Amino acid sequence: MYCRNCGKEIDNNLAQCPYCNTPVSQNQIVVEDNGSMWWGVLGCCVPIAGLVLYIVWKDTKPQSGKKAGIGALIGFVLSVLIPILFYIFMIVLAIATYEL
Repeated sequence: MYCRNCGKEIDNNLAQCPYCNTPVSQNQIVVEDNGSMWWGVLGCCVPIAGLVLYIVWKDTKPQSGKKAGIGALIGFVLSVLIPILFYIFMIVLAIATYEL
């Protein structure tokens, strides 16, 4: 299971987290969090979905939430960077064509 305070993986039989000393309640739900790369792909293709998943899962599924958040960040950067590079390319192409 994962600590709800620090998000690190801890043993199911511990009474408190060894990393942050937060008490672990016995009725805490054990959540499997494999951190699949597909959450990152989803976050990259639909950045707003990745951001929402990161916010929802940052405490309960930290690995999957992190992947979705990183995917959202990459998707957002690419959605800004690609049009800028396209316009720069078009301007350079127009200038090169005009000089011929």
